[in-house]
Amino acid sequence: MRIKKYYSKNEVEGFLKVRRELGPDAIILQTRKVRPRGLKSLFVPSRVEIIAALDRSNSFGRIREGTPEPRSAGVESELKELKKMVELLVEESAGRGRGDGERLQGFQTWRGYLEKQDIDPVIIDDLLAPLTAKKGGAGADWSSLVWALQEELSRRLATAPEREHRILALVGPTGVGKTTTVAKLAARYALNAKERVGLVTIDHCRIGAVEQLRGYAGIIDLPLEVAVTPKDLERALQRLDNCDRILVDTGGRTTGNHHQIDELLDFVKLLLPAEIHLVISATTRWQDIRHITGAFMKLKYNRLLITKLDETLSFGAVLNGAYHSNQPLAYLTDGQSVPGCLKLAREMDWSELFLGGKQPGGREHPAPFS
Repeated sequence: MRIKKYYSKNEVEGFLKVRRELGPDAIILQTRKVRPRGLKSLFVPSRVEIIAALDRSNSFGRIREGTPEPRSAGVESELKELKKMVELLVEESAGRGRGDGERLQGFQTWRGYLEKQDIDPVIIDDLLAPLTAKKGGAGADWSSLVWALQEELSRRLATAPEREHRILALVGPTGVGKTTTVAKLAARYALNAKERVGLVTIDHCRIGAVEQLRGYAGIIDLPLEVAVTPKDLERALQRLDNCDRILVDTGGRTTGNHHQIDELLDFVKLLLPAEIHLVISATTRWQDIRHITGAFMKLKYNRLLITKLDETLSFGAVLNGAYHSNQPLAYLTDGQSVPGCLKLAREMDWSELFLGGKQPGGREHPAPFS
């Protein structure tokens, strides 16, 4: 008797393999789902293992000699059931036809689309996994898939209320637009909300940083304090004690320079309790966002702020930042204009941003299949 194992994506494919290689007289001994061992099992889907057998003396002997040999009633019955099962599975597979194939293609196209949005592959898997688990899975109709994906996106993008604390500080890497964003926030609070706003800058390393913020402060007519040491910061906070809102601009820190980040921690401790916003540019790759969110965690940030949405066509940084920082979004910016180009996260239409529609700067951004 010839016994052989077969591995396939599903039972239909497996039974066809058995039938094609061993013929209609093969007997199925066992069918089960198996996964590869070790770390590989985390990334490779389970397969169907089929153990089939064929009695060579019976099947091949009859062909050579032309005289059929008797078989027991039990074996005969089992073979008939096997044949019927294979035929039904083949008919079912053919009956689903092109429609399921097109829906599956649509599902895979969404995966490719999210990858082009520069979303971390881990997040893409996390987004799509609940969709495949729901009724219909990859074969669900197009509209259901879109709605489910919108729900998954919104669920992962928490937002924070505005002005929850009196003091608000921006921290993050160099070149992400912290100083310009502080100016936008200052204008929003002072001009729109009619609050008394004070500014503090700890950015004494970057050439022109203090002058840039001083210029904004002069235009809006706001007090500005410069803190070079933690003691300076203590005195600055005392001088601004009559302000309704205090905004703190910090110098950009190189993500890999832990000494620079540790230095800034001494200042941040004096601000607490406060809103500490980690600022990330929308142009940042997902690999770097993983690094940034981890490196700045010691600064105890509790908000996320995404800048420069107008400088990219891929908005994965929003989702990547929210996922890896595990903090709510408060603001987003999409241009250099002060006091404009500042968006409240709670007012954003995330499905439009990621899945197509009008984008920052008034650009049209088509979704897949549009």
